[in-house]
Amino acid sequence: MSYQERNTLVAIFVNVSVMAGFAWLIWTRYGEGAFAEADGLAIWAQTVLWIIPASIVATIVVTIVFSIVFAIATREADADTVVDERDRSIGIKGMRVTMVVASAGFIGAMVALAVGWPAFAAFNIILAGFALGDLLGSATRLVLYRGGI
Repeated sequence: MSYQERNTLVAIFVNVSVMAGFAWLIWTRYGEGAFAEADGLAIWAQTVLWIIPASIVATIVVTIVFSIVFAIATREADADTVVDERDRSIGIKGMRVTMVVASAGFIGAMVALAVGWPAFAAFNIILAGFALGDLLGSATRLVLYRGGI
């Protein structure tokens, strides 16, 4: 398994974990009525703003731990971190998928607002679009690495 594949697997794991935690937190707080007040969107935004750096830190920590465990298990001394044309091509294809899905989430949120849905729902649609875009972009990269292009 290449260095890029390991990092992609870590990105998928962290994305799913963080978004599941975020969905649970938002659902719980929504059930408690935390977003029903006038400052509901501000509370939602504060939650998102602390989840972003938390996911970055989680990605870094899990990547380091996974690399150490992988190196111990396979007895590889040094990972090949050289990025070649194939890696760039796979990265671009994965980014395309990410952008298309994230854009669809944004457009979906605009449609939701246009038909009268609340802003709280639209913001969650946008966030879900970005999270799903990142997940599908990472999955695309993993499939392309495994497919041997």
